[in-house]
Amino acid sequence: MPTTSTQATTSPQDAQIEHDRIIAETEQRLGEKPRIVVCGKTGAGKSSLINALLGRQVNRVGHAEPTTQEEQEEAWTLGENSLRILDVPGFGEADKHQDRLDFIFNQLSSSHVGLLVVGAPDRAWEYERQFAQSVAEVDADFPLLVVGNRIDMFNPVREWNPQTLNLANPSTQKEKSIVEWAAALATACGTSHVLLTSAGESFEDVEGRYGLDTLAAAVVRSLPAAVQNAAARALRVDVDKRDLAEKVIWGASVTAAAIALTPIPLADCIPLAALQVALIIKIADIYGKVMTKETAFNLLSPVAASFMGRLALASLLDFFPGIGTIAGSIIGAGIAGPMTYAIGMTYLEFFARDNFKPSTAEVREQLKDNYRKARQEGHKMEEQARAQRAHGGKL
Repeated sequence: MPTTSTQATTSPQDAQIEHDRIIAETEQRLGEKPRIVVCGKTGAGKSSLINALLGRQVNRVGHAEPTTQEEQEEAWTLGENSLRILDVPGFGEADKHQDRLDFIFNQLSSSHVGLLVVGAPDRAWEYERQFAQSVAEVDADFPLLVVGNRIDMFNPVREWNPQTLNLANPSTQKEKSIVEWAAALATACGTSHVLLTSAGESFEDVEGRYGLDTLAAAVVRSLPAAVQNAAARALRVDVDKRDLAEKVIWGASVTAAAIALTPIPLADCIPLAALQVALIIKIADIYGKVMTKETAFNLLSPVAASFMGRLALASLLDFFPGIGTIAGSIIGAGIAGPMTYAIGMTYLEFFARDNFKPSTAEVREQLKDNYRKARQEGHKMEEQARAQRAHGGKL
């Protein structure tokens, strides 16, 4: 059954020592300060909650209209250490909903813990349900904590005394309403635990706050899992990037073979050169590097002799053994495909290691090795190219 949070019972001194240890260890293992992203529907009270957590007003608080219109990152100090806390624009506004979701998911990819803030006593949870489900589908291990905020707003609103609030054994109507609401929210968001908070009337309203220490403790307890998740996510991302890049390279190689099914004179191989430059740009993009055509062409200069005109023929023969057996200065499908594949795989190896400026010697060595391997797949590329041409360019 879904549970709700109550105020922490561990002594503040012991809790702080443990928090400091976990945060310091997490930062050391991550190589950066842990990043907490705070998201939720517009009007959920994210800004007031962040102000209360930070103990200062960093975000404007309003009741009639959304206040966070762009992302804002601040240092959240807990004891001797600090985390990074990121406030993002709320979702749920019809004309901005999808754009803001896309932005938030981009932020989640570089964050370690997420807080999904839900404002009480709201019960329209479809956006929150969909968001929590989407996060689970994208990354089932990502620590997303559901925060039921503004619990002081349950009726009777004026009867708010966080020091006497007893949610473990609710007896008043307000306490029962909070517990029932939190249980329903947990079910809607697919979680077993909802953290309940009230930020008070302002960041200075210490007496009106509830659950902030418990929330901070829950975030800290999530950090060890966040470290494991970050490592696993990085591995998954690397695998996904390489898989995508290899598919792009194979597709370009088949296209190159198709171009060369009618043998290409070296002086007329501009389409092949353009294809290979575009391939380098695409691989760079997969690995997060924006690259111009000029930069890509310059990167290819160590192997430009492989495909750029009559003056390059001597180097072409040196780089790609076997071309000399073709009539003089002609490139056929059995060469164009493997040549393109070798070039793509060569630059994939460099870009995957964050090396976007490999030396000529590095390129030459890697290229020759990849070309030998690519020749073994040449017949498959040519067969697929012929099949594509037979189907009007589509397979």
